[in-house]
Amino acid sequence: MIQTNWHTHTKRCGHAKGEDHEYVEAAIQAGFKTLGFSDHVPYPIPEEHVRMDYFEYEGYISSIRSLKQKYKDQIDIYVGMEVECFLDQWETLSFFRKELDYLILGQHNLAYHGKDIYNVETPEELLRYCELIETACQHALCDYICHPDVCMWSYPQIDGTVKEIANRIADISLRYNMPVELNCGSGVRYPMKEYEDGFRYAYPTRAFFEVFAEKKCPVVIGLDIHDPKLFLTDDLLNRALSVVEGLDLNFLYDYDLVSAAKERKKLFY
Repeated sequence: MIQTNWHTHTKRCGHAKGEDHEYVEAAIQAGFKTLGFSDHVPYPIPEEHVRMDYFEYEGYISSIRSLKQKYKDQIDIYVGMEVECFLDQWETLSFFRKELDYLILGQHNLAYHGKDIYNVETPEELLRYCELIETACQHALCDYICHPDVCMWSYPQIDGTVKEIANRIADISLRYNMPVELNCGSGVRYPMKEYEDGFRYAYPTRAFFEVFAEKKCPVVIGLDIHDPKLFLTDDLLNRALSVVEGLDLNFLYDYDLVSAAKERKKLFY
């Protein structure tokens, strides 16, 4: 169905498996034309099983660029990273913004080494999450918003605050021409679970995408690959699509994220 994926990890993050070349070869086998690597950005303080260490960065870049050359006649390969908006890490983020082909925003914590997004349970925390997304987009830090609804992992119900931030993220997307992602990763890797208002996947969350559909936000499908074998099955993709079935979403198939990133870099500050 899709031939482009910008959301691909490597084993350096500590929670993915497989060698770099295996991701490329599996993507080629699956018929992909464009592959973007976007492993979790390293910060000065190591985080085991969360992101690569600083000393692994050069090897990451060298490996992906070597594969880009090796497989240039079979697939287009780009190197980016998945980042968070932490103002106290702006120097580090600025370096990666300037160096890499693109950056995608996956806000996993409410502060650097602060509360992680998988344990957000209060309206105040949801609003803080939304503020960080807006700051990132305002500064042109990123080129799309990963799993904008990842904050629903532990949040107990679809309440007024959820609807408020869904609308705010939609407005941010439109204001900054920033695509949001329909994520096909961890949120649908596990079965639906029971929340206070019923059963649902942790994410994607239909309530968000109802708003995105209504406001015609640009939507990118991100496979969030952590295992090369996942390129060879549509199971998680189909689960994610089932959540948004019937919605008239503004999907950007084969979106040229790198060209868009070149323009956004001019606005970064």
